[in-house]
Amino acid sequence: MIRINLLPFRADRKKESSRNKIYFAGLALLGFIGCLFWVHVYLNGKIKSLNTEIAATQKEVDRYKKIVREVNELEEKLKVLEEKLKVISTLKSDRDSAFRLTDVMTDMVIENRMWLVSFEAKENIPVQKKGDPKKEESKEPPKITVDIRIDGIALDNKTVADFMTRIENAEDAEKKKLFANIKLVTLEQDKIDQGKDRDPIYLKKFQVECQKALPVPEKKEEAKKKEEPKKQ
Repeated sequence: MIRINLLPFRADRKKESSRNKIYFAGLALLGFIGCLFWVHVYLNGKIKSLNTEIAATQKEVDRYKKIVREVNELEEKLKVLEEKLKVISTLKSDRDSAFRLTDVMTDMVIENRMWLVSFEAKENIPVQKKGDPKKEESKEPPKITVDIRIDGIALDNKTVADFMTRIENAEDAEKKKLFANIKLVTLEQDKIDQGKDRDPIYLKKFQVECQKALPVPEKKEEAKKKEEPKKQ
Protein backbone atom coordinates (compact mmCIF):
# COMPACT_ATOMS: atom_id res chain seq x y z
CA MET A 1 0.00 0.00 0.00
CA ILE A 2 1.26 3.43 -0.97
CA ARG A 3 1.06 6.15 1.72
CA ILE A 4 0.98 9.92 0.82
CA ASN A 5 1.82 12.59 3.38
CA LEU A 6 -0.67 15.53 2.92
CA LEU A 7 0.42 17.56 5.95
CA PRO A 8 2.80 19.90 4.05
CA PHE A 9 0.07 20.68 1.48
CA ARG A 10 -2.49 21.50 4.15
CA ALA A 11 0.02 23.72 5.93
CA ASP A 12 0.72 25.60 2.71
CA ARG A 13 -3.01 26.13 2.10
CA LYS A 14 -3.46 27.48 5.63
CA LYS A 15 -0.57 29.88 5.13
CA GLU A 16 -2.00 31.08 1.81
CA SER A 17 -5.45 31.57 3.38
CA SER A 18 -3.92 33.61 6.20
CA ARG A 19 -2.00 35.76 3.70
CA ASN A 20 -5.23 36.39 1.73
CA LYS A 21 -7.06 37.44 4.86
CA ILE A 22 -4.26 39.83 5.80
CA TYR A 23 -4.22 41.18 2.24
CA PHE A 24 -7.99 41.83 2.17
CA ALA A 25 -7.90 43.30 5.66
CA GLY A 26 -5.11 45.66 4.51
CA LEU A 27 -7.12 46.63 1.42
CA ALA A 28 -10.18 47.27 3.54
CA LEU A 29 -8.16 49.41 5.95
CA LEU A 30 -6.63 51.39 3.10
CA GLY A 31 -10.09 51.86 1.58
CA PHE A 32 -11.46 53.08 4.93
CA ILE A 33 -8.51 55.48 5.35
CA GLY A 34 -9.07 56.70 1.77
CA CYS A 35 -12.75 57.33 2.50
CA LEU A 36 -11.86 59.25 5.64
CA PHE A 37 -9.34 61.34 3.71
CA TRP A 38 -11.90 62.11 0.98
CA VAL A 39 -14.52 63.10 3.58
CA HIS A 40 -11.94 65.31 5.31
CA VAL A 41 -11.00 67.04 2.05
CA TYR A 42 -14.68 67.48 1.09
CA LEU A 43 -15.63 68.97 4.47
CA ASN A 44 -12.63 71.33 4.43
CA GLY A 45 -13.66 72.55 0.98
CA LYS A 46 -17.24 73.03 2.16
CA ILE A 47 -16.07 74.96 5.23
CA LYS A 48 -13.85 77.22 3.09
CA SER A 49 -16.74 77.84 0.71
CA LEU A 50 -19.09 78.73 3.60
CA ASN A 51 -16.46 80.99 5.17
CA THR A 52 -16.10 82.79 1.83
CA GLU A 53 -19.89 83.24 1.60
CA ILE A 54 -20.02 84.49 5.20
CA ALA A 55 -17.25 87.03 4.52
CA ALA A 56 -19.05 88.25 1.37
CA THR A 57 -22.36 88.49 3.24
CA GLN A 58 -20.69 90.43 6.08
CA LYS A 59 -19.26 92.89 3.53
CA GLU A 60 -22.74 93.39 2.10
CA VAL A 61 -24.17 93.93 5.58
CA ASP A 62 -21.47 96.50 6.38
CA ARG A 63 -22.15 98.27 3.06
CA TYR A 64 -25.88 98.45 3.73
CA LYS A 65 -25.26 99.66 7.29
CA LYS A 66 -23.16 102.49 5.88
CA ILE A 67 -25.95 103.35 3.43
CA VAL A 68 -28.50 103.37 6.28
CA ARG A 69 -26.28 105.72 8.31
CA GLU A 70 -25.94 108.04 5.32
CA VAL A 71 -29.71 108.01 4.77
CA ASN A 72 -30.32 108.83 8.46
CA GLU A 73 -27.84 111.70 8.27
CA LEU A 74 -29.54 113.03 5.14
CA GLU A 75 -32.93 112.80 6.88
CA GLU A 76 -31.58 114.81 9.84
CA LYS A 77 -30.14 117.44 7.48
CA LEU A 78 -33.45 117.55 5.62
CA LYS A 79 -35.33 118.16 8.89
CA VAL A 80 -32.96 121.00 9.76
CA LEU A 81 -33.43 122.53 6.30
CA GLU A 82 -37.21 122.24 6.61
CA GLU A 83 -37.11 124.02 9.98
CA LYS A 84 -34.93 126.76 8.49
CA LEU A 85 -37.35 127.15 5.57
CA LYS A 86 -40.24 127.48 8.03
CA VAL A 87 -38.33 130.13 9.96
CA ILE A 88 -37.47 132.01 6.77
CA SER A 89 -41.09 131.84 5.61
CA THR A 90 -42.27 133.19 8.97
CA LEU A 91 -39.70 135.98 8.92
CA LYS A 92 -40.70 136.95 5.39
CA SER A 93 -44.36 137.12 6.34
CA ASP A 94 -43.50 139.33 9.34
CA ARG A 95 -40.76 141.46 7.77
CA ASP A 96 -42.91 144.58 8.12
CA SER A 97 -43.92 143.76 11.70
CA ALA A 98 -41.30 146.15 13.17
CA PHE A 99 -42.84 149.11 11.38
CA ARG A 100 -46.35 148.05 12.35
CA LEU A 101 -45.29 147.62 15.97
CA THR A 102 -43.72 151.08 15.96
CA ASP A 103 -46.93 152.63 14.64
CA VAL A 104 -49.03 150.76 17.20
CA MET A 105 -46.71 151.71 20.03
CA THR A 106 -46.86 155.36 19.00
CA ASP A 107 -50.64 155.22 19.29
CA MET A 108 -50.29 153.73 22.79
CA VAL A 109 -48.34 156.76 24.09
CA ILE A 110 -50.29 159.09 26.41
CA GLU A 111 -49.80 162.55 24.96
CA ASN A 112 -48.14 165.27 27.05
CA ARG A 113 -47.73 162.84 29.97
CA MET A 114 -45.07 160.44 28.77
CA TRP A 115 -42.31 160.04 26.16
CA LEU A 116 -40.69 156.96 24.67
CA VAL A 117 -36.89 156.85 24.96
CA SER A 118 -36.21 153.55 23.16
CA PHE A 119 -38.14 150.67 21.65
CA GLU A 120 -36.70 147.24 20.83
CA ALA A 121 -38.34 144.19 19.28
CA LYS A 122 -36.30 140.97 19.18
CA GLU A 123 -37.33 137.70 17.55
CA ASN A 124 -36.70 134.65 19.71
CA ILE A 125 -36.26 131.38 17.77
CA PRO A 126 -36.15 128.39 20.17
CA VAL A 127 -33.57 125.67 19.53
CA GLN A 128 -35.09 122.20 19.29
CA LYS A 129 -33.12 119.56 21.18
CA LYS A 130 -32.47 116.14 19.74
CA GLY A 131 -34.27 113.25 21.29
CA ASP A 132 -36.48 110.37 20.33
CA PRO A 133 -37.31 110.72 16.57
CA LYS A 134 -40.85 109.40 17.13
CA LYS A 135 -41.50 112.01 19.84
CA GLU A 136 -40.02 114.76 17.69
CA GLU A 137 -42.34 113.89 14.82
CA SER A 138 -45.40 114.14 17.10
CA LYS A 139 -44.39 117.51 18.50
CA GLU A 140 -45.49 120.82 16.96
CA PRO A 141 -42.83 122.95 15.25
CA PRO A 142 -41.12 125.48 17.56
CA LYS A 143 -42.96 128.79 17.89
CA ILE A 144 -41.15 132.03 17.18
CA THR A 145 -41.88 134.77 19.72
CA VAL A 146 -41.18 138.50 19.47
CA ASP A 147 -39.87 139.98 22.74
CA ILE A 148 -40.49 143.74 23.09
CA ARG A 149 -38.71 146.12 25.45
CA ILE A 150 -39.93 149.70 25.96
CA ASP A 151 -37.98 152.42 27.79
CA GLY A 152 -39.71 155.70 28.57
CA ILE A 153 -40.25 158.66 30.89
CA ALA A 154 -43.58 159.60 32.48
CA LEU A 155 -44.86 162.35 34.73
CA ASP A 156 -46.12 159.98 37.44
CA ASN A 157 -46.90 156.36 38.33
CA LYS A 158 -50.51 156.66 37.12
CA THR A 159 -49.30 157.52 33.62
CA VAL A 160 -47.14 154.37 33.54
CA ALA A 161 -50.10 152.30 34.75
CA ASP A 162 -52.40 153.82 32.10
CA PHE A 163 -49.80 153.12 29.42
CA MET A 164 -49.54 149.45 30.45
CA THR A 165 -53.35 149.19 30.46
CA ARG A 166 -53.46 150.52 26.91
CA ILE A 167 -50.90 147.93 25.81
CA GLU A 168 -52.81 145.16 27.55
CA ASN A 169 -56.10 146.12 25.86
CA ALA A 170 -54.63 146.86 22.41
CA GLU A 171 -56.43 144.98 19.62
CA ASP A 172 -56.23 144.86 15.84
CA ALA A 173 -59.04 145.28 13.31
CA GLU A 174 -60.17 141.68 13.93
CA LYS A 175 -60.37 142.27 17.69
CA LYS A 176 -57.33 140.12 18.41
CA LYS A 177 -54.89 140.94 21.19
CA LEU A 178 -51.66 142.52 19.99
CA PHE A 179 -49.50 142.04 23.09
CA ALA A 180 -49.11 139.44 25.85
CA ASN A 181 -47.10 138.81 29.03
CA ILE A 182 -46.87 142.50 29.89
CA LYS A 183 -44.74 143.33 32.94
CA LEU A 184 -43.08 146.35 34.53
CA VAL A 185 -39.34 145.72 34.84
CA THR A 186 -38.11 148.96 36.43
CA LEU A 187 -39.72 152.16 37.75
CA GLU A 188 -37.30 154.79 39.06
CA GLN A 189 -37.47 158.43 39.91
CA ASP A 190 -35.37 160.59 37.60
CA LYS A 191 -34.26 164.07 38.68
CA ILE A 192 -33.83 166.72 36.00
CA ASP A 193 -32.06 169.96 37.02
CA GLN A 194 -33.40 173.15 35.38
CA GLY A 195 -30.82 175.61 36.65
CA LYS A 196 -29.87 177.57 39.75
CA ASP A 197 -33.02 179.64 40.08
CA ARG A 198 -35.50 176.89 39.15
CA ASP A 199 -36.61 173.80 41.05
CA PRO A 200 -35.65 170.39 39.62
CA ILE A 201 -38.27 168.29 37.88
CA TYR A 202 -38.88 164.75 39.08
CA LEU A 203 -40.06 162.27 36.46
CA LYS A 204 -40.63 158.51 36.41
CA LYS A 205 -38.18 156.49 34.36
CA PHE A 206 -39.62 153.08 33.49
CA GLN A 207 -39.01 149.95 31.46
CA VAL A 208 -41.78 147.64 30.29
CA GLU A 209 -41.40 144.24 28.64
CA CYS A 210 -43.99 142.27 26.70
CA GLN A 211 -44.40 139.91 23.76
CA LYS A 212 -46.18 140.12 20.47
CA ALA A 213 -49.31 137.99 20.82
CA LEU A 214 -49.08 134.75 18.83
CA PRO A 215 -51.94 133.94 16.44
CA VAL A 216 -54.20 131.12 17.62
CA PRO A 217 -53.68 128.10 15.33
CA GLU A 218 -56.79 127.10 13.42
CA LYS A 219 -58.21 123.62 13.74
CA LYS A 220 -57.98 121.36 10.72
CA GLU A 221 -61.77 121.28 10.28
CA GLU A 222 -62.02 125.09 10.27
CA ALA A 223 -59.15 125.36 7.79
CA LYS A 224 -60.90 122.90 5.47
CA LYS A 225 -64.15 124.90 5.65
CA LYS A 226 -62.27 128.04 4.62
CA GLU A 227 -60.56 126.27 1.72
CA GLU A 228 -63.79 124.74 0.31
CA PRO A 229 -65.37 128.05 -0.86
CA LYS A 230 -62.08 129.00 -2.56
CA LYS A 231 -62.04 125.73 -4.49
CA GLN A 232 -65.64 126.21 -5.59
